[in-house]
Amino acid sequence: MCGICGIFRKDGRPAEADLIEKMCRVMEHRGPDDEGIFTKGPIGIGMRRLKIIDLATGHQPMHNEDETVWVVFNGEIYNYRELIPLLEKKGHRFYTKSDTEVLVHLYEEYGDGGLSLLNGMFGYAIFDTRTNSLFIARDRLGIKQIYYYEDENIFIFGSEIKTVLAYPDIQRDINYPALSDFFSLQYIPAPHTIFNSIKKLPPAYSLTISDSNNKSETKRYWMLSYETPYITGEDAIESTNDVLQTAVQSQMVSDVPLGAYLSGGIDSSLLVAMMAKVSSRPVETFSIIWDQGSGTFDERKYSRFIAEKYRTNHHEFLVKPEIEEVMDDIIRAFDEPFADDSAIPNYYIARETRKHVTVALSGLGGDEMSAGYERYLGLKLLHYYHAIPEGIRDGIISKAIQSLPDFQFMGLWAERLKRFSRVSNLPFVESYFKISSKLDKDEKQMLFTPAALRKMGPDYDSVHHFRYYNELCNSHNELDRMLFIDAHTYMVDQLLVLSDRMSMAHSLELRVPYLDHTLVELFARIDPAMKL
Repeated sequence: MCGICGIFRKDGRPAEADLIEKMCRVMEHRGPDDEGIFTKGPIGIGMRRLKIIDLATGHQPMHNEDETVWVVFNGEIYNYRELIPLLEKKGHRFYTKSDTEVLVHLYEEYGDGGLSLLNGMFGYAIFDTRTNSLFIARDRLGIKQIYYYEDENIFIFGSEIKTVLAYPDIQRDINYPALSDFFSLQYIPAPHTIFNSIKKLPPAYSLTISDSNNKSETKRYWMLSYETPYITGEDAIESTNDVLQTAVQSQMVSDVPLGAYLSGGIDSSLLVAMMAKVSSRPVETFSIIWDQGSGTFDERKYSRFIAEKYRTNHHEFLVKPEIEEVMDDIIRAFDEPFADDSAIPNYYIARETRKHVTVALSGLGGDEMSAGYERYLGLKLLHYYHAIPEGIRDGIISKAIQSLPDFQFMGLWAERLKRFSRVSNLPFVESYFKISSKLDKDEKQMLFTPAALRKMGPDYDSVHHFRYYNELCNSHNELDRMLFIDAHTYMVDQLLVLSDRMSMAHSLELRVPYLDHTLVELFARIDPAMKL
């Protein structure tokens, strides 16, 4: 796991090594073990390294045999050991045992077609000195992030926004439509950031810029597809078991100590069970317990049950949150507005876990692939609700729900019922957006000043993100479409950003086996009736 950065000088000036050094220093937390920089002509690339694979010879940037192609890489390629003999048969020679070097030779052999052979989480950049070009790619599910800035003179990229902002000439004007998105969704969906001038490279996209085009061009290389007939019954169960076990085993490859987050929930418990099945030593497991008095919900009995059953080396961290002591670090890690308060427990568990291991596996992705949230159930219940005669539904039930008092003992349920009633007669996308978001267009009209509303534009509505992905999805099933929308919005720009920032703030690599793309593709083919 690393942080990467680079520049492409469109004006023909030499790439500044001191600028790349400055960008690398900004993200030292992503890679405290090593630094590497390579510049030639108008292009320069750099990286900070957290040593995970090939500790002795894994220094980056890495190059091909004649040093004409160079790479910097953030992430892990889980099938690199299978790719090395394939490339060696085609005449490529390796000088390291690192997964990073595979990327150079894949690019030489297949160009951007090599992306289809990769299984992993990645953001990487290849500098081809033969064509004075940069090729940048992000993994299929967006586990690793890439940000970039471009004007008529320069192109700049990095693993975090703060890395790009190390370039002093970037204007920091607020992107008001993105700000509007934040107040609806609590995060900012790709390709936007809070800055007008900085963009996110979307998941499953590559980007190319060279002397010949002198302007970046992006290209999608993978799309999640839903195919029928669905897999169902025992076939679905056995297939999921086999593919998940393979994903877990492949993601346990490491040359440094490795463990797993264990909350005691279904996803992390299953993950630990599968790790124990293939591990030659007790699995290191980590749980966090909040010290908030006797009234706090305590998950210890669940995590301890799993730890005892699979004989893990279990670590429990009793934490009394001191928010004022960590809030500055958390804000600094995200670089732009971000409102998921689970960043706080994620910060603490990453900090404590890093004291014992360098790599941890997480159950993130299980809910998003198999429909584990209440809102998915809410949309399903709408079908039953619509079976009630309209006069009774809208004339009696809806009015009764809206008149419910917001007493403390029933406030949460009253809020949910009122929201359910309000969305019941909306089209699918609008109802799902209302269920998933905090503020809609009308509510934001009351929140923002007239000046801010003018900068957003009178017709701007954050629901367009949901409409776009709904149209892009090739399934007619509503649950499939909800999962597809979330995979391209909530999961990638909230959950994965959160897990990356909070883990890397402590130089901890976090892996997510449930987002192995082969498992995600399998989930897309499973009967929706077996999810939820």
